[in-house]
Amino acid sequence: MLGFWRSHEQFQRRLEEKLLAFLPEHEKLIRFYAHILEKVYILNLDELLPLVSEMTHLKEGITLFVKRLRANLVLSAACGFEPDSVPGVGTFYDYLDRFWLVEEPSKGLRELRKKKSKKPKSGEKLPEEDTNRVTGLVNKVLEGCSFEGPETLLQKILTVCAVKPSLDLGLCGEGRKPVFAGDGTPLETGASHLGKKVCSCKEQGVYYCSCPRLYTNPTANWGWDSYHERWFYGHTLYPITAAGSPNDLPLLLHLTQASRNDSTIFVAAYAQLRQLYPEFDFAGALLDSAHDAYDIYKLLNSHGIEPFIDLNNRRGRKKTLSDFEVNELGKPVCLVGLEMVHNGFDKKRQRIKWRCPMHKEPDKCTRKQECSPSSYGRVVYTKLDDDFRLFTKTPRGSKAWKKAYARRTTVERTIKRILVDYDIESLRFRAEKRWFWSASLAAINIHLDAQVAVLKLLLFTQLGLTLKAA
Repeated sequence: MLGFWRSHEQFQRRLEEKLLAFLPEHEKLIRFYAHILEKVYILNLDELLPLVSEMTHLKEGITLFVKRLRANLVLSAACGFEPDSVPGVGTFYDYLDRFWLVEEPSKGLRELRKKKSKKPKSGEKLPEEDTNRVTGLVNKVLEGCSFEGPETLLQKILTVCAVKPSLDLGLCGEGRKPVFAGDGTPLETGASHLGKKVCSCKEQGVYYCSCPRLYTNPTANWGWDSYHERWFYGHTLYPITAAGSPNDLPLLLHLTQASRNDSTIFVAAYAQLRQLYPEFDFAGALLDSAHDAYDIYKLLNSHGIEPFIDLNNRRGRKKTLSDFEVNELGKPVCLVGLEMVHNGFDKKRQRIKWRCPMHKEPDKCTRKQECSPSSYGRVVYTKLDDDFRLFTKTPRGSKAWKKAYARRTTVERTIKRILVDYDIESLRFRAEKRWFWSASLAAINIHLDAQVAVLKLLLFTQLGLTLKAA
């Protein structure tokens, strides 16, 4: 059970008093940790159990962090401790484990999992083995099934402590109607993919057996890193980012097995996103070609979200629209082989209007009479219901579509900040809860960085200091 609880206001006042008592003797030390102190000062935890967000800012594990707290009076004050009463390393680990809502075994028996012999093509991601998996998951979402997992509490902490304060400051872009982007990234586990033999086959002269082995990371498996074009053993982290803001702020993190395809991961992550933000009316989704599946279009369209998804060339195909052909971008092609011109969207009838590409110079068309003798030129309509993958509301290839899709890179920058700026990729954890904790603290810090930039040194102002080089 929890001990004495300080409100956010009480914590702020106590921190101010502590730091003022350290002045002027330890002013250089306070200036050195200025950014950490400002982030802790604005991180309001009144609605949740306390977090130690500066642990991730310092990019170090709990063991080194505890040593630093015991030796550093400024950091210990920022965490609400006295230097001589900092909890032990085991206490921190036990405390963090309480936020993971299932008992995760440290070891487990299972059969040896081998990576596939055939590699995906350059730039391609690992395809989903079960082609019906996405369909099944989408149907569950549409039926209202819950997708809560052991990470639910940590997702709520990110929402309440970081995302909602950023929304109140206008840092997420479109407010309650955001456009979001999602993508997966590999997390390589520190556990061995070979496991440890526990059978007696070796004593009997059998060196290559298929008996279950003991693994220190039972849920890890093989995945394909499409960026580095190599196999990796571990998990996949899938962030969903608010795409309408230059701050690249994550809305949600989802963690799953490395073998999962991004389209499968997205459906589960999207379901959790809707559960966490029921008040949001999402306007659009920006996703790469790994998400190019009819079921994902169906899911997004059913919730009134406009999909901006890059086409996967393996799934591309031409359609016939009466006597007109439709190219891979969903644009009708006229009888002389030219793309027809987009001429607006009819909201009432939910269809897109296309005009003759030579309507300004109809006499130059060699097949005018065969196509349409009208002075207005030939008109073709495409309906979203005909093929919502090809016939998107904002036509593929148009300037508007390209401009909207260009913001998809925001999730890539979020991934870079989590993995590189907060050094998560160097970790070699063996448990999903450790990975998710570190990624969540990094995500909270990304929000705090943006909030500190707007609020501008609240703590230093209270202390009567100006931020200069130490």
